[in-house]
Amino acid sequence: MDIFEILLPPLYFVVIVMIALRYSSKRKKMDPVYEYFMPGLLLKMFGGIALGLTYFFYYKGGDTINYYYTACSFVDLLLERPDDFMYLYFGNPQFSDYSLLNSKYEFTYWINDAYAFFVCKCFTPILLICFKSYFTAAIVVATICYLGVWRLFLVFISEFPHLKKLFVWSILYVPSVIFWGSGLMKDSITFSSACMYVHGFYWFFTQKRFKIKYILALILAVYLLISIKPYILFALLPGSILWFLSLRMAKVKSVLLKIIFAPALVVLGITIGLYSLQQLGDSLGKYSMDKVIKTASGAQQDLKQAYYAGNSFDIGNYEPTPAGMLSVSHKAIFATLFRPTFLDVRNVVMFLCAIENTFIFGFSIYLLFKLKVYRFFAFITDSPLLLFSFIFSLFFAFSVGVSISNFGALVRLKIPCIPFFLSSLVILNDQLNQANSKTYRLSRKFDREE
Repeated sequence: MDIFEILLPPLYFVVIVMIALRYSSKRKKMDPVYEYFMPGLLLKMFGGIALGLTYFFYYKGGDTINYYYTACSFVDLLLERPDDFMYLYFGNPQFSDYSLLNSKYEFTYWINDAYAFFVCKCFTPILLICFKSYFTAAIVVATICYLGVWRLFLVFISEFPHLKKLFVWSILYVPSVIFWGSGLMKDSITFSSACMYVHGFYWFFTQKRFKIKYILALILAVYLLISIKPYILFALLPGSILWFLSLRMAKVKSVLLKIIFAPALVVLGITIGLYSLQQLGDSLGKYSMDKVIKTASGAQQDLKQAYYAGNSFDIGNYEPTPAGMLSVSHKAIFATLFRPTFLDVRNVVMFLCAIENTFIFGFSIYLLFKLKVYRFFAFITDSPLLLFSFIFSLFFAFSVGVSISNFGALVRLKIPCIPFFLSSLVILNDQLNQANSKTYRLSRKFDREE
């Protein structure tokens, strides 16, 4: 550990906190919700540091360190041979150009893993201004990514201001999301991008505030998702279509009509989403529908092999076809949302995840019994944001569950859908309480009249 790793993290931390305090204090005068800005930011920075410590001293290696090494190689190249840097960073390098990177680190990603290579390029400017200090960069990355998460929080607050204290816990304070979504990882960028996508889509398309900043946020989010994890964008697509269509459904007052048309609306959105993906097949390359199915099936089979030392789960074999994947969809969704359970625990990290998953599972079962099918569809169509959030959660959970059979990967890859799923449960519970309260008031009124 060099001198920069000792001196710079506290310095950058203090500077960022001072700027954030000034920003949140000014905004809090206009909007009291900004009282939650600083606690969320501090937890995010803590999560980025904790992730780095875990990988350096517990796992002693892993993705975040490899991203760091590759980004540092780019920084060295920029300082030593700027022309080669410009070619590798902005050009179209070939496999044979690997020697130009001339890395002195243990491992560096290369163009054969284009998505990881792109992530390293994203971290390069940050490592440059942080003088190649990992933990300083972790603080900066956590801060930048937090801005996207905060925007998601504001979207939910805009629709349900009375639930702000609960959204703090379902969006800003989720332990697994803080840990896995705050450091030098793909997941930090992609989760924040998904949040920015919702932010841009909400204000531009549903609230019809046609400002350039919202469309730019949407474009940037789409670009980052396509460049790193296109399947997240695919999971957002059906929910976005439903969100747009359900704005009309929300105006319907009849509960009976909502119960009748809500399932049809869900099916329509899913059908349109799948059809769009099918039509985009040629331009999506390895993420076309057919290739995704084959890749998911192969990855799922590989990740449950014996060499993963029991750290895996099995949703069952399935044919690499849409029908085959749908046949195990319930198992895939359950695995993503609620596993690992305490029965799956093999280490400390899994134990901590199991605590969180047990709470989510218990909350879900409670609402399942309270709502029943007809009330669920009546409630979910009352709010287009709720419908989007719930559909995205299920689509994303399905896409992860059918392609991942390793708990180590699962706990990290599932984080984009957890805040959306938890927030959906919070909204449904609130609607249930309001409905019960209304029923209770009506019954008391009738009792007094008698």
